[in-house]
Amino acid sequence: MPACAPEYRFVRSNTDLIFSPRAKRCSHQPPFTTLRRSFSSTFSLIPEEQAVPPEYPASLPRLIGVITWLPRQFLRPLIAIFNFIAHPAWKQILVVLPTLWIAASLFIFWKCVQCPLGVLKMIAGALSSSPEKQRTVLISGGSSVQALHLARNFHSAGARVIAFEIEGQFTLLKYSAAVSQFYTVPRPNPGDPLAYARALKEIVEKESIVFYIPVSSSTPAYYDALAKPHLEVMGCQCFVPCARDVVALDDPLELIRLCRVAGLATPQFWVVASEEDVKSWYESGASKEGKHFIVSAGPRGARDRLRFILPDSITHLRFPREISAEKPWVIMREPKGERLMTCTTLKGSRAVNNVTCRLDTERKGLIPQKDDDADAWVQKFVACLTPARPMTGHIAFRLVREENTDGKGKLVAIGARVGVSLPYLCQGPKRCGHAATVGNLLNTVLDTREALFAYWDPLPYCAYYQARSPEERRPPTPEPCKTPPNVPL
Repeated sequence: MPACAPEYRFVRSNTDLIFSPRAKRCSHQPPFTTLRRSFSSTFSLIPEEQAVPPEYPASLPRLIGVITWLPRQFLRPLIAIFNFIAHPAWKQILVVLPTLWIAASLFIFWKCVQCPLGVLKMIAGALSSSPEKQRTVLISGGSSVQALHLARNFHSAGARVIAFEIEGQFTLLKYSAAVSQFYTVPRPNPGDPLAYARALKEIVEKESIVFYIPVSSSTPAYYDALAKPHLEVMGCQCFVPCARDVVALDDPLELIRLCRVAGLATPQFWVVASEEDVKSWYESGASKEGKHFIVSAGPRGARDRLRFILPDSITHLRFPREISAEKPWVIMREPKGERLMTCTTLKGSRAVNNVTCRLDTERKGLIPQKDDDADAWVQKFVACLTPARPMTGHIAFRLVREENTDGKGKLVAIGARVGVSLPYLCQGPKRCGHAATVGNLLNTVLDTREALFAYWDPLPYCAYYQARSPEERRPPTPEPCKTPPNVPL
């Protein structure tokens, strides 16, 4: 070993490894380098020089800073505003919560135009030569398209329209110029069904309502029928049958019984009152012979108004509802053929108007058509009704024209619902006849966009199609509404 080569002795400390030489180093050796513990990609020791020469900034950037000092002082407020706008919270509001932004914009816009519209309404009312007092109409189902069409028709006829919807639903009619006031009420509770009636009484008393039309799109008509006697005492006429008649019309078993009394065709059905009945039905192989659906039946079933499509195999069945003797269900086989839906207007237990639409599965919509067979079927069915009181209201029937070899299929009723259905969109501002209104819409798919838009009332169209996702903007299917699970009484 050369004489100048030093020998190192490793001395471990808490933090560093210090190399202390035993031999005297030569004069031509470089200065010592201290090795400190550090981690690299190979977990080796990285040398670090003790002395680092200082870096002095160039004089040119300092000169530029002195020259631009005054402009930077003027630009400082703009930079602060830009930093405030570019904050990540704004990005979350603008990108992640577009619905909130759109709703706030519509609300501000509506508040800006509400005052001028109110002034114009007051001027128009003062210049009106009609000596009669303006009547006030109350409409439920403020989130549905048919309720909007109904409100516009009454507004065009000169009535003052008040609308409401249950809490949690989209308030479509709130943006309509045809609606003077909009309310929200709690959802009907089976444990306290009269709470819904008390909420309606407050609206009727406050707004001096003289006519109430329940659309029954988001709630069953059963609760409106319970509120009917309480509202009629206050002088408000209700366009809905009594509770007994509503239960009879919404109950599928009662519908089948009335069809048999009237001599009308009925679908094949099975009554199930337990889970064992459902298993036995699947084991019989009936589920393989066509399309089936299960409907809530009985008085409680008419109140719930539930309908589910059944799978072909019991292994795919997920049915979270109660099936018992108190809450029976009916399994129906849907006949093959053309499916129809009607909107029938009853006055004094007589069908004064009926609009029929055909369900087009390819274009996924309702097509209005003039159907004499459907009109005759409705007249024959209504003639066999034995209501407790003269029946007044709207009823929607779901019919199927069976496929036969002779080409003349019978109409079979597979469902009925008290309330205003989508075919009502064919009705004009006046009490139009069937042929006069539907004749212009034959073979045309009933488009909800055209029904929503009106040149004098454009806000509902904007609110409906901007506050909903693209998947939800499709026209709703004509199915009965589904209410929350039933609460035992």
